Amino acid sequence: MAVIIELGRISEEGILIEGEEPGEILDLGDSGEIAPAGPLKYSLQVQYVTHELLVQGTLSAKVRFICSRCADFFVREVRDDEFFYERPVENLNTTVDLTDELRESIILAFSNFPVCRESCRGVCPQCGVNRNKKKCGCKEPKEEHWSAFSGLEKIEVNNGGTQTEKVQKSNPDASKK
Repeated sequence: MAVIIELGRISEEGILIEGEEPGEILDLGDSGEIAPAGPLKYSLQVQYVTHELLVQGTLSAKVRFICSRCADFFVREVRDDEFFYERPVENLNTTVDLTDELRESIILAFSNFPVCRESCRGVCPQCGVNRNKKKCGCKEPKEEHWSAFSGLEKIEVNNGGTQTEKVQKSNPDASKK
């Protein structure tokens, strides 16, 4: 389970390497939150140019995630259509293992907050029911995330030590007219 390039096999025009490796090559751990759901597929153009190994191409793998909204499992294809790797090479009679670079590229393409679908309604913050599967009877909570700023209109501001005035609650552009 490795993607190894034999540098001596690269012609002047380069070579095309296509294939797939088992999804376990991604080494995603045993947490169960993220797991391979298919092989890692690759199509790579490999060239040797003035003592440099250049590799570019596309990668894809199906991966099982947990939705960050509803906590259900789902499978999504993760792609990197712009994979690029370069490395200085002195000896053409060696091999280069690209496994770690391919793995890293796919992992970097993961969403930070994977969502099963854009229309996912998530879980109810009050009772915890998955809103995609069942409707709950909970009332929507009032949006209070700005409540910490509700008393600002009562604050007095000292403008450089010369004058104290009350902050106006109305449109600040109105006072410039």
